Amino acid sequence: MTPIRMPWGDRLRDVLGGQAGSLGLLLLIVLAWTAFSLGGSGFLDSFNLYSIGQLAARDAVLGMAQAMLLMTGRMNLAAGGVGAVCTSLLGYLLVTAGAPLWVALPAVLVVSVLAGLLMGIAELKTGLSSFVVTLAFLSIYSGGALLVTGGRQFEIVSPELTSLGNATFFSDAICPLVVVAVICGALCWLLCFRNSLGWRMLAIGANERAARASGVNVGRVVLAAYALSGLLCGVATVMNASYELNVNAGFGSDWLLPSFITAVLGGVALTGGEVSIGGILLAAVFYDSLQSGLTIIDVPTYWIQLPQGLVLLGAVLLDELRRRRLTLRRNRPAPEPDIAVAAS
Repeated sequence: MTPIRMPWGDRLRDVLGGQAGSLGLLLLIVLAWTAFSLGGSGFLDSFNLYSIGQLAARDAVLGMAQAMLLMTGRMNLAAGGVGAVCTSLLGYLLVTAGAPLWVALPAVLVVSVLAGLLMGIAELKTGLSSFVVTLAFLSIYSGGALLVTGGRQFEIVSPELTSLGNATFFSDAICPLVVVAVICGALCWLLCFRNSLGWRMLAIGANERAARASGVNVGRVVLAAYALSGLLCGVATVMNASYELNVNAGFGSDWLLPSFITAVLGGVALTGGEVSIGGILLAAVFYDSLQSGLTIIDVPTYWIQLPQGLVLLGAVLLDELRRRRLTLRRNRPAPEPDIAVAAS
């Protein structure tokens, strides 16, 4: 049997998650980099590109964490809370308990999965929306971490963890965290488009009733989505700690906005059933390039929040337009057959 060969354009769209908007994000990144390099000095320096890579890698993983629930028609407002718990545990194990890194990292990732599962169980048992459940757990996790640690600062001195966030990869402008983000993206893409669990998650997001009627165990799939979201929050915690080094339970307090911006701007539908992993990676680069460029051209810090909000608003509007266009396309009547051709 002759294998079916896909044109390179189809393969590219498949890798990008089927989102034509990813190509638009590439154009936005090029325009932003051109404008900031002309408007201020130092934007394309190795040091600045390295810093953008550090932040974009973490924000991309946060976007993937948000996408794991968005694709099922849910959301994770507690990403920062999971980060606070995982950061506190990582600091305690490495600094206070003196545990080796090979013990601390698996422990943090296991706790992140359990934190996600706990939110999923709470939603299924109470019947409340993910908005309410994850918002409540944001306060529970963040407040609990601050209460247990007393706001203590942990100074991480692990050479291996430090090298992950502060070494270079092939170039002075590339951080190893970029590789971590790409690996996470590849695994998430395989899950979403080459695995039955990912197909079930997308099916639930597209139409939960239809998915349930077709035999999908919605409860188990939703729990898996929460667990994956928590796991990716744990990975983002380790990435963040690898270059911050001085960590505390306040980590994660600013994670909510980038997790939504990178996911929605990257092409993940807020209503579920649609995801683009390549788009998330590109959106993270654009988002952090925007912040870095505004800083370089001496825009006051308190003004930077304005374009962040505008980017999120624009991403939501684009998602709404995309959803309406898709609805119109589905409801468009099929063309009537040509009578003359049919008669012949």
